[in-house]
Amino acid sequence: MIPIEAAVARQCSKPVNIHIDKIRIQAPCYHRPTGRLAYFDEDAFGMVPVAASPNQKALKDGGKRAYIHSKDVNGRTGMANMIEIHCCPPLVLQRHNVFGHQNLQTYAYNILDLATARLGIDVREEDRDEWRRGAVGLTEIHLTGNFGCPHSAILPVIQAVDDNNSAGKRRKLRTWITLDNGTERNSTFYGLTIYGKHAELKNKAAFRSPGPVRKKLLAETYNAIRAEVKIRSDGLKHMNLGYVSRWNNVDVSAVFFEIFNKYEVAYAVQRLLTEDELQSLTRAERTAYTLWLLGTDIEDQYKRTGAWRITKSIYDKTGIWVKSKKRPVAVPDLDLREVFSPKNVLPVPDWLLGTEFYSKSRGYGIGAVPVDWSDID
Repeated sequence: MIPIEAAVARQCSKPVNIHIDKIRIQAPCYHRPTGRLAYFDEDAFGMVPVAASPNQKALKDGGKRAYIHSKDVNGRTGMANMIEIHCCPPLVLQRHNVFGHQNLQTYAYNILDLATARLGIDVREEDRDEWRRGAVGLTEIHLTGNFGCPHSAILPVIQAVDDNNSAGKRRKLRTWITLDNGTERNSTFYGLTIYGKHAELKNKAAFRSPGPVRKKLLAETYNAIRAEVKIRSDGLKHMNLGYVSRWNNVDVSAVFFEIFNKYEVAYAVQRLLTEDELQSLTRAERTAYTLWLLGTDIEDQYKRTGAWRITKSIYDKTGIWVKSKKRPVAVPDLDLREVFSPKNVLPVPDWLLGTEFYSKSRGYGIGAVPVDWSDID
């Protein structure tokens, strides 16, 4: 952990608009499998169904498709006992994911309700009760925040993050970088993507000739940089958050910043020390700082314990993190500790609240409610 985490934890006591962007859930649901069945030739019973193929469905007309997979198929009855859904709830429910909320229980129930209604599944009341109490498995969740940032600084920030990470990264687009294990195969624990949401939206067909709502959404993302923390199966197990019910009393924003800070993004752009600050350091600290400026990493100067001790001492005195791979500049344009701070997360705009383009964070059973999407186009 890095020192800034303590300050972040204190700031997260205030409401911060970190929202849930994607989920992968498995819930009890007795139903006839929705995909193609796969069979196994069993000696005693002949050909019995053992699995079903996944499929994709739009849960609302005009909304984003969801990945749906019938699980735990009973070979004797041919019925499935579980259903898996992988989707972006804001895209499904409100046709955009620029903003959202952080109530996982509401998202999970509403997505399950919509999916089963769309597929014509008559849900047993005992299964629905399980959904309501959060007895729904969670194997992936993405937590996202939009941070205020001048549009002209978005690319330099992403480049600085790239320069600060010699390994464990992917960058397929100039406006996008992912930090995990650096391979095409995702880490099973955590990942972080930093990108320009405005650039992403402009590349989507629906935003090339935007209607009134989409124009407002584009304007909201113009001076913003987006960070998306991805928590996958092993990470959820490690944090004991593998069920929806376990998120009921969780500070979602604190979880976001706890994982975000592991990647030391805030130290990708730093300033040089002043003469007064240099004089506040011990001789050993000044030597370590000078060698670091000249290209010798702290880890190459000291063993692990010594490297941590001198790094923390310099940080406590000056606010400069000398374990960063990227060296400081004389006068940085931005302080990334300010950019990626809880107080700089953009709130949901007032014009969006109370409209069909912002899904409520409370309430169940919206599957039968028709939505008029004409205004967004």
